Amino acid sequence: MLVGLFYSCDGNEDIPQPKPNETMTILSYLVANNNLDNYLLANIGAMYDGLAMMAESAVLLVYWDGRTSVGENASKHLILKYETDGKGNINGSPALDFSYTLDDVLDEAIIVKEYAPQLSTDKEIMKLVLRDMVAQTCSEKLGLIVGSHASSWINSIFVSRSFGQDGSGTDNTILISDMVEALQSVGKKFEFILCDACYMGTVEVAYAFRDVTDYQIVSAMEVRAYGFPYDEFMTDLYQGSVDGYKRVCQTYIEYNKEQYESGGYAWGTVALVDSKEMQYMADCIRQEIVEHKDVLADYATDHLQEYGRRSAPHIAVDLGHLFKELNGGVLPASFSSQLDKAVLYKGCLENASPSYFNVDVANYSGLGMYVPVSARPEWNAYFKTIDWYTTSGWNEVNFNWNF
Repeated sequence: MLVGLFYSCDGNEDIPQPKPNETMTILSYLVANNNLDNYLLANIGAMYDGLAMMAESAVLLVYWDGRTSVGENASKHLILKYETDGKGNINGSPALDFSYTLDDVLDEAIIVKEYAPQLSTDKEIMKLVLRDMVAQTCSEKLGLIVGSHASSWINSIFVSRSFGQDGSGTDNTILISDMVEALQSVGKKFEFILCDACYMGTVEVAYAFRDVTDYQIVSAMEVRAYGFPYDEFMTDLYQGSVDGYKRVCQTYIEYNKEQYESGGYAWGTVALVDSKEMQYMADCIRQEIVEHKDVLADYATDHLQEYGRRSAPHIAVDLGHLFKELNGGVLPASFSSQLDKAVLYKGCLENASPSYFNVDVANYSGLGMYVPVSARPEWNAYFKTIDWYTTSGWNEVNFNWNF
């Protein structure tokens, strides 16, 4: 295990300066102090493999908060650095062959900073860590991978609220509004955010993230614990292009499809969202909600494409399917056009695990949306406090039940 010096890009002539057309640096913020520990640890191994196969130099910085300790000091809160030269070497040594263990991968990391025990889903801690990670690179371009449990914008579902679970209980998590504030604190807009977490492919989240990243790679439904196949697309991520991000999405669906067809327990949805289109998307949604506010005052959603697990419905219905149904089975042309601008790629496994999920490709638009229902009073109370509630026009609806 190598231990690196912690430095900043400001005011130090010895620190490398950005080069023209320099590849972006990718940050990975992994909150794994939960039952995803082994899976997210394996994801670091997959990222390492992906770096080893790259033909260009690149830097990956990983913040690890998990049950598994790392390094001589047995730290569970630290920043790891992996740098490939594009010639098969990582951190100055030949990349490990595929017989390695995950402990070997951790031993190959450069530890650039260790922290005392801390709550990684606390807003101020997330700010601190992200700024510390950014201080490790002089790249002008930054990408971000976030991995943990999640539940879209919702403040309480299953064992998590919004994003992350650091330990047990719903209090050890972060709300989307606080997460946005933490992301803004780095002072740079991310090229992309890849959410390796459940239910982040909703308009509520996509709208909230519109000013902190150019593109979002997200899933409207649960992401399997195995996450994304990073070993197959790191080059595409670092390319920093729409085409590259589309290939990432396509690879994710193909990976899950292969798992399913080989007899594995698999499912999947994914979308590539263009953040700059989300304000226009919100305007279109508001127009539709206001126009149909009388119908929505007591609207049954059980006939719509649902993205929640069958045992926990209502978290999100399909955005396009909802407004298609409200308009007699035909999505308005202007709405459809804007949806195509906002969702640049969408992919799914159709009806792969119908006992839990049932995805009908004909009713799949790539994004989900919450429709207030009387069965979720705790969600509704919080829903009225987020910006999306008024931005999208839900405040114009006079529900026929106690909202």
